[in-house]
Amino acid sequence: MKRPFYSRPKRPNMSKLAVLKLGFGAMVALLVFSAVEGYRIQEQSSRDTAAIYQRFVETGEQLSHMRRLLFSASLIIRDYLFSKEAVRSAALRSELRDMAAQTRQSLQTLEHSIGHRQTGELREKINGFLGTVELTLPWPDKQRAAAGFAFIQSEIAPRRGAVSGVLGELMRVNQQFLETSRQQFAASWRAAATRLSIMLVLCIIIGVVVAHASVGHVSRLEAQSIRRFEEVMQAKEELARLSARLLQVQEDERRRLSRELHDEIGQTLTALRIEISHARDAWLAGSPSLSTRLNEAHFLAERTVNTVRDISLLLRPSLLDDLGLEPALQQQLEDFSRRSGIRCTFEPARLDDTLPDAVKTCVYRAVQEALNNCEKHSGASWVRIRAFEDERSLTVEIEDNGVGLEVNRHGAASGPGLGLIGMRERVAALGGRLTLASAPGEGTKLSLTIPLGDQAGSRTAPVGAETAEN
Repeated sequence: MKRPFYSRPKRPNMSKLAVLKLGFGAMVALLVFSAVEGYRIQEQSSRDTAAIYQRFVETGEQLSHMRRLLFSASLIIRDYLFSKEAVRSAALRSELRDMAAQTRQSLQTLEHSIGHRQTGELREKINGFLGTVELTLPWPDKQRAAAGFAFIQSEIAPRRGAVSGVLGELMRVNQQFLETSRQQFAASWRAAATRLSIMLVLCIIIGVVVAHASVGHVSRLEAQSIRRFEEVMQAKEELARLSARLLQVQEDERRRLSRELHDEIGQTLTALRIEISHARDAWLAGSPSLSTRLNEAHFLAERTVNTVRDISLLLRPSLLDDLGLEPALQQQLEDFSRRSGIRCTFEPARLDDTLPDAVKTCVYRAVQEALNNCEKHSGASWVRIRAFEDERSLTVEIEDNGVGLEVNRHGAASGPGLGLIGMRERVAALGGRLTLASAPGEGTKLSLTIPLGDQAGSRTAPVGAETAEN
């Protein structure tokens, strides 16, 4: 079944809006997290780089300082062993004690920086060197002069070389530490950059998906807006045509009523007046034609009554007010079948006699217009009308087996006729809906549904009093 001519706009799909909001939120969250993570990586990299180079520089400076202390101690012990002046020897002895204290202090600082495990051998070699030097401090001048050179060659020089070798090894280890730290830092930087790249790629993917969904949603909304605008413009045009047509129909109705009153009732009343005058003259003259004249006058009077009744039914059927909707529709179908020769079937089901006047009038006029269209345009051999009512609505279906007609995508007839537009307006005024299902060669089915919930308070009892429309 085709959808009605004007469909109420649908509310936005909340699930789609929720998905779009979730997508935008996830994209923004990833962007914020990526920015925070990038800032954290940069700060951590700066701190790690500074710590690595600081340790390398401090360790190198400490090792260089110890190398200088070792070289200075070697020179002082040489001068001390070769000195022959007592005063100078005492000064050199004091310098050696100070140099030993400085060396031990520098060794403790180095151990604090790189650990006892790496400086164990260096401590052993330095203690051996300083212990050897301290053995010479109590020597008298003669002993220093006799054994000084040999002591330097046999004890001081080898031990100094051993300490220098350990210091060189520590310098190499410090350089290796720098290279290892650089490699570890580069690996950590690559891992962090990979994580950041993955987040950025996810953000791009989510952005593309959200953008595609947003563009599709906006396109659908735009298409829906264009469709609604076309429907509104078509409705506006048809309403304008309907207004003009209503004015024309009103004038035609007045013209027809005037012609009926003048041609039918006026002439019949004139003929009736003439017949009554002839009957009076025949009665005064005692003519035997009196009975014929009176029969003719009775026929004219009955004809006038029937004409007035037909005009009254055309304006407002009295059965609709006196007996209700179902008898009025039944009489309408009988008159239609007698007039057109089309077989009619009426299937009422539980129609309430206390329906509101507006509902009864709307249904009666809609059926009347549908039957007129069927008689004029369908070429049908039968018409079936079904009417049923429940607690919420009244539904009427008019179906025929005629030639059918083309229906556009709005569920309206493609032709220029205004009868369906008027029927739609009548039904829409009561909050109802009218649908049309048809195709060329397949007949036509017209359905109208009128809600009764809002009009329950306006139900009226079927009394014989005339309504305002009468």
